[in-house]
Amino acid sequence: APAELSWSRARAGFSMNRRTPDGQGGFRNFPHPDGPVDQEVPVLIVRGGPDAEGDRPLRAVLFGYACHATTLSANEINGDWPGYAQAFIEEDLPGTVALFLNGASGDQNPYPRRLLAYAERHGRALATAVEAALETKARPLDGPLRAALQWTEIPYQDPPPRAELEERVASGDAYSAGHAKLLLERIDAGDGLPTAYPVPVQVLRIGEGLVLAAIGGEVVVDYALRLKRELGGPAAVWFAGYSNEVMTYIPSLRVLEEGGYEGGGAMRYGRTILHPAPWHPSIEERLVGAVHELADRLGASAPQPSEAQR
Repeated sequence: APAELSWSRARAGFSMNRRTPDGQGGFRNFPHPDGPVDQEVPVLIVRGGPDAEGDRPLRAVLFGYACHATTLSANEINGDWPGYAQAFIEEDLPGTVALFLNGASGDQNPYPRRLLAYAERHGRALATAVEAALETKARPLDGPLRAALQWTEIPYQDPPPRAELEERVASGDAYSAGHAKLLLERIDAGDGLPTAYPVPVQVLRIGEGLVLAAIGGEVVVDYALRLKRELGGPAAVWFAGYSNEVMTYIPSLRVLEEGGYEGGGAMRYGRTILHPAPWHPSIEERLVGAVHELADRLGASAPQPSEAQR
């Protein structure tokens, strides 16, 4: 049915960077208030046609936030804070469908954590932010709707030599040994190891008012912050991770060089998708470049990154 689209935003403050330096050159999963965050709450507002009084009733809201939905870390069937936010919005605004789109959450966690009450409180905080965005003067969005999608090949670094893989198998570490064993089985079968993986990159443009850039995988927050700077212009910029496929974490060059779980350590946990080694250092430039290429293809009137930014 015909609808009127507009875009607004607010903020919610419960996300925090989780990569805390351990003082020994590594990182631990712990709240890091000095780390980068993206606490913006973008909201796409969908209103129906005029009713008898001439009002346009709210039909749906699509809202985003950059944070893991991991207040509850146990194996429970629960929507965590995004689910509570949706429920609160639909309760507060009867007849409205609430939808959630995750942002660059790869290195972001909700705090405090572990208790069901915290998941509910975070959900209420996000619902309140969405409702605050509805109080602002929203940016009208017109047509046309344009979208472009491509899979960008991201190479891996060189895999460990056989001797190192055999050492890992003998280490007794469940994850490291299991990963190394799978790699050796593939090598011994003559299948060889993959040298790259196609990561989906998509750009959606709604008229001249909104550009949504989406990358697959658990994308760290650096991508959202960078692309909002580089694509910023006449159109608002919305970034989404976890889009079209989730194959592992997607680090920025900074996180890749720092190492740790999101920097490459998590890649040994994959079994269905076997990653032989961390991503190549070119990953950030390849993915950001793909976003710019697609935005250009759709006619986005955004400034191009400088040579220094590239």
